[in-house]
Amino acid sequence: MYIDKAIHSFKNSIGKFIGNTPTNETEYNTLVSEQKVFSGTAPTWTEVQAKATELETAEQTKKQTKVSAYRKMDMTDDEILAIDPTLEEYL
Repeated sequence: MYIDKAIHSFKNSIGKFIGNTPTNETEYNTLVSEQKVFSGTAPTWTEVQAKATELETAEQTKKQTKVSAYRKMDMTDDEILAIDPTLEEYL
């Protein structure tokens, strides 16, 4: 999931690609060479991985912050999950 978001987050990303999300450098290089995914020079697999990690960390931080805010309002786990079920792993 984060690899897709990372690929599309680069300024020179053209849009969606056809097929499965690449899971390694070989698959990524094949995707970039066979489809028009970027205008100009494509980022390296290492850059895409770094961006994916950055995006994942940002989302985790956001969810942890939400849980913290709900806790400050003395909300129970059930109340938090009623508002946002995606927070379950952060409770």
